[in-house]
Amino acid sequence: MRRDEFSILVVDDDTIARDVVVSLLQKEGYPVDSASDGLEAIRKLQRNAYHMVITDLKMPGADGIDVLKESLRVNPDIAVVIITAYGTLENALEAIKIGAYDYITKPFKLQELLIVVENARQRAALLLENRQLRQSLVESYRSVETAEEVSEKGLSEMVGYLEKLARLRDMGLLSDEEVGLLKERIMENIRNAEGAGSR
Repeated sequence: MRRDEFSILVVDDDTIARDVVVSLLQKEGYPVDSASDGLEAIRKLQRNAYHMVITDLKMPGADGIDVLKESLRVNPDIAVVIITAYGTLENALEAIKIGAYDYITKPFKLQELLIVVENARQRAALLLENRQLRQSLVESYRSVETAEEVSEKGLSEMVGYLEKLARLRDMGLLSDEEVGLLKERIMENIRNAEGAGSR
């Protein structure tokens, strides 16, 4: 996922702070939208798709926790970064427990924010790749449902499916138990194909 594909919503009731962050991210090539408070952010989250939300924690009306919860409700994969003052660090840690991607303590260096954003972009790219791999695996698995298909596809392609399973497990998308069950099914199909071929 390129930077120009990674959309970000910046939420802060402090106009100057918000404008500085928006300007910085736009210069780095990210598409950026902004909201002046939590309620506006929630409305935007309900209408638009974002990959990341950077929100101040303390705002009148709906605060950063409200924005976090709505963000995750709309898109469980969204990366939400909470910006907090030192005195509200406990709240930031609570936000992490709820599902925030990260938090940054004020005052912060702009480079620190850029690193967090870049890490979130790379995470989003991995999630996208993982979804594509998983879909590919599902389609591949469907194509080898029967022993006849296994024998047509050949052993080398079965090894490829097993390697895909291992990659998905390593990425945390499949549990060891799920991998074991799928491997067992593939190996059973291979044995059935070999048995059919020897008759």
